[in-house]
Amino acid sequence: MNMYAYKLKLINSYKPVEGLRGKLGLPMGLNMYEMYPFWYRFFTELKFEVVHSPFSTRKLYQLGQQTIPSDTVCFPAKLMHGHVQKLIDDGIETIFYPCLSYNFDENLGDNHYNCPVVAYYPEVINNNMKDIKKVSFIKEYFGVHRPNDFPQKAYERLALHFPDLTLNEVRMAAKKAYAEQEAYKQKVIEKGNEIIEKAEKAGKKIFVLAGRPYHIDPEINHGIDKLISGFDVAIVSEDVIAARMSRFRTHVLNQWTYHSRLYAAAKYVTTRKDMELVQLVSFGCGVDAITTDEVREILETENKIYTQIKIDEITNLGAVKIRVRSLLAAIDND
Repeated sequence: MNMYAYKLKLINSYKPVEGLRGKLGLPMGLNMYEMYPFWYRFFTELKFEVVHSPFSTRKLYQLGQQTIPSDTVCFPAKLMHGHVQKLIDDGIETIFYPCLSYNFDENLGDNHYNCPVVAYYPEVINNNMKDIKKVSFIKEYFGVHRPNDFPQKAYERLALHFPDLTLNEVRMAAKKAYAEQEAYKQKVIEKGNEIIEKAEKAGKKIFVLAGRPYHIDPEINHGIDKLISGFDVAIVSEDVIAARMSRFRTHVLNQWTYHSRLYAAAKYVTTRKDMELVQLVSFGCGVDAITTDEVREILETENKIYTQIKIDEITNLGAVKIRVRSLLAAIDND
């Protein structure tokens, strides 16, 4: 009963289909962990063979380590250098990694921005990786949050790289891409509901492992999901239960999609005696200075325990075990 494992399995289910327009590589990191179904369907329909870089490993991280310009950026962003380098080394001649100021609007916050790192990291890759000049690197700006405008804008940007594309092709592909993304979202929610239902029947505790889409990456989470499930608890992700909430007032400007989910998940957890929230924070994430305070306040106002696990490139699961044991002991004594 592990949502993180299920999401990895879902991503792996999208197999490359040979296409007339050749291979197109997508780096599997940051927001791509959630948006892969969208871009996979979109470009597969446009007759590209869509491939992604493998899930992160220490070796892959080291592959791009020398091109990271700042040591203060979050580890998930640092990993993107390795993912892009891997695609280049594997002979992928066209890499698609778009800039996205906005995420899909889930109607949970004041706005639906991506954080600056997620939104514009393709620019960092473009300006700091020498080998990027060896390939066609598509880092255009797209607005997936506006389905009606997306086809026209996408056509205009992509036609610069693929002159044989037609607007009608892009329109049809976009329609199927939005449908694919919605289907993916529903699969996640349905699986999450199934996990919750089974846990309820078995009388198990349910842990909401709340972070970002990229926290399902094995090298980023260091197997924390498996460790926690070893305590005989069910694990779901924040998006599963955030979908059960409506927008509510927060004490901070609630303008990032991922943050809105965190707050909604925390609020929902306060209504359930069998649920606890554990927030995953990647060291170097500036905006998490805001989310941690707000999530803590939402939980503690309703006498729930706030537990944060800070993770980066260093693996130390011993400390995580102690935190989880302490949380379970505190719940039992409540």
